[in-house]
Order: sequence, then C-alpha cells, then structure tokens
Amino acid sequence: MADDDDDTQLQAALDQIWEEHKAGNITTLEYNTRRRELKAQARAKSAGAAAVASPESTSPPAPADAPSADPPSADATPPALTVVEGAALTPSPSEAPASAPSAWGDSQPKHWGSRGRGDDPSVRETLPPLASGIGDGKSFLFIFGLRVARDTDQMMVRRETEQIQDDIELLRKHGFTVVLDPQGGKQDFLDALYGQGEGVEGLVPAGIYWSAHGHDDGRVECCDGSLVAPGDVETAKVSPGLRLMVFGACYTGSFARTWRGALGGHPLVVGWGRPVTIDRAVEFLQTHEDTDTDFDDLVARYVLADTPIPPLPEQGQQPPAVEGARKDEMLPRVQNISDLLSGVWREQENFVEIRLPLAGGRRHVVRLFVRLATHEFIEGRPLVGVEAEVGELSRLVEPEALLQPIGVPGFARVALVRGKNDMPDIVVQGFLPQAHATDTDIAALAYQVARAADELELRIFGSDRPY
Repeated sequence: MADDDDDTQLQAALDQIWEEHKAGNITTLEYNTRRRELKAQARAKSAGAAAVASPESTSPPAPADAPSADPPSADATPPALTVVEGAALTPSPSEAPASAPSAWGDSQPKHWGSRGRGDDPSVRETLPPLASGIGDGKSFLFIFGLRVARDTDQMMVRRETEQIQDDIELLRKHGFTVVLDPQGGKQDFLDALYGQGEGVEGLVPAGIYWSAHGHDDGRVECCDGSLVAPGDVETAKVSPGLRLMVFGACYTGSFARTWRGALGGHPLVVGWGRPVTIDRAVEFLQTHEDTDTDFDDLVARYVLADTPIPPLPEQGQQPPAVEGARKDEMLPRVQNISDLLSGVWREQENFVEIRLPLAGGRRHVVRLFVRLATHEFIEGRPLVGVEAEVGELSRLVEPEALLQPIGVPGFARVALVRGKNDMPDIVVQGFLPQAHATDTDIAALAYQVARAADELELRIFGSDRPY
C-alpha cells in the first residue's frame, strides 16, 4: 500500500506542475527540470525503502573488481520532453538538467535554463532606411514573441510577416530603420522600449509591433514561453519618443491603461480586448478602405505624422445590469424558457444563465434576472432583464460596429458597462415588464440579445467564445 501511496503522491505532483505549465506560469524548461527532480526523488525514496525492507542480500557477494551496481543517477534520465499544446511529445536535446555535472569542465555553458537565451539572435534583421524623412534618427521594430517550438505559432509568424512587407517598405522610404525579429525574447522586448534594441541602439523607437500570445492578466509571451508583465518595465527608462505600441496579442487591449502607465503614459497602446482568431489578427495587418483602425491607419496617423495621441476611453461607470438583480422569479420559469430555446441553463448567485444554439453552429450565453425599473413612468416596476457579454472595448473596435448590432428591429440594445480590467465591457441588453411577459416573450428576447451579441462578437473578434 505504501508504494501505491507514493505513486499517487508522485502523480499528483506531476499533474500540478503540468497545470502550471499549461497556465503559462512556468516555462517548458522549468517544467521538465521539476519533472525530472520529482521522478529522481521518487526513485531515491523507492530505493531507500527497498534497502530498509531487505537489509541482507541472499545473493553471493560480487567480485572485488566487478562494476558497482549503484542505482542510476538523475543525470541518466532520458532526454527532456518539449511539451507543445496539441502536439505529440518529442525529445528536445536543447533542454538539459538545471545544473551540469562537474565532469563537463569549463568548456560547457556557465549558465543554463532561464538565464540562457531562448531565441536565435542570428535571425534578426536590421533594415536601413531607403530615403530621408520623418523617420530620420528613428526606428520601428516588428518583433514576434510567438513560440519557436510550436508549429501553429510559426505559421502565424509567416502569415503576419507576409502582411507587413508593405509597411516595412513604407517606413524605410520615410527614413526609418526597421527591425524584423521573428524570435523575440524578454530582453528584446525591454531593449526595444528603452531605445537599446540590437542594431538600432541610439535611435528613437517611434513604434513597436509585438506579436505574441496574451494572457488574461495582461502579460504577453516571448518566443521561449516566458512572460513579460507591465511591472517588469522600468518606466523611467522607456524612450519618450515611443508613440505607438501595438500588441498583436489577446487580452492586452483590456489592459491598455495599465500598459500605457508602465510605458510612461505617452504612447498609444493598442491590443485586442479578448481572444481573436488567427484570421482576424491577419486582417488587422491588411488595408481596408472602410475602416480606420487597421495597422496601416495607426502607422500613418501616429508614426508617419505627428497626430496627437488621444486619451484612453474612461472605464464604464454603468454597472452590469445583473448587479442588484434577483433570480427568484425566474427559477420556476427558466426550464421552460430554456427548452423553447433548445438551450441548457445553470443557476448563478443572483441570476440564471442559458446557453443557447445559434445559426452556423455558434452559441452564446445570456443572463436572465429581474430588477426594478428606475426610469420615469415605470419607476419601481419589476422588469425581466436579459444581458449577454460581447467582450472588452479596445482601440481596435470600430464605433460603428456598436451601432448596428442586429439585422432586424427588436428590443436588444448595446451598452458599455464597467469592465473587469481597464476598459469598458461591451454587452447587449433587453428588458420587458414582468407583469405581462410570457415564457415565449422572454425566450424571444433572450434570442434577440444572444444573436445581437454573437453578431458583434463575430464582427469584432472573429471567434465564438468557448462556453
């Protein structure tokens, strides 16, 4: 039974570090190092227990010149495994134990692991200006923090690089020195901000495009999976000439105020408010005549011209409609309403949620609740409310997109409410007087709200949020 307990504890510890790795809290190298250490400790513990259990061996003693039968050391473990989401595990010879055996001597690397480089500096290109212009003495840096060891990420690097070739040429024609680095590490990110980027030392970094995975706490990834947070930036060192910081990364738009503060308060910070599809990210780099928030538009307005940097939108003051709401009146009715919508429902603290299917295999979640009206003539009357979340507002959201959310008249409306992070949250709402609202009326309202929110979600983010 003791062996079973030990195996259970080992598996629990391995599962824990795997979850940390999936969440991005530790790098692949850290995961592999801790994994080896846990297994080595388990082997040592097992060997010690076996020695205690059988202190005397019945085997004949080995000859004096026979090789020792010591248990294998931790250094004899198989090569580390590079863990890539959605891919098979494959050996990675570049990852080794955190401490090297002393027998390797001075010829081996003096530093290994998190202190070593996770990128290949030789792939970085510094492209000189093609003419003189507003970019004289300035640089623009395109850096990709997408993971080197992930095929999907490298596909993304290739697709984005194709789209920025015209931007690179345009910037060079206006006097800018342009950096293109497909493997950006944390130090590359910080050096770019400080005007100390490799190949452009001493030039003013007028703009930076950092393409990477973003996390829901505002951090962005680097090519080796390490993370950069706003708190990692030494604000006093950020170049005062930085005007445009574009994050091609999820969630960063909802932390625009935090990042802008970390960067000294002066540059325009642009990013997506929530996760987007690869196609939507690539579309942002293309030129579209019917919009003015594409990458080309931002470069023309704030890098190739001295257009004043606008302030960030204020955080929404209106709370979500579910705040101060109640659910008791909806509980006896929600099952029938959910059945009318072919949905499923669950109970929350002061409202109920229904996840309902929509056209094209999409789906959305709406919140149902009751609250008292506060407007003239209906003040104090109970209203059935329906609210659905779209995502957080960012500079990449066209205002026009919020004005025409649905194709047919209905009771749904778009509102900006207080968000979870720095920016307002886009929601769709609808209300009916409770006194005369039938289950069919409420189901119809819920469908209108869900469809309006989903159309906005598709238009802005290109994705269907997994619920």
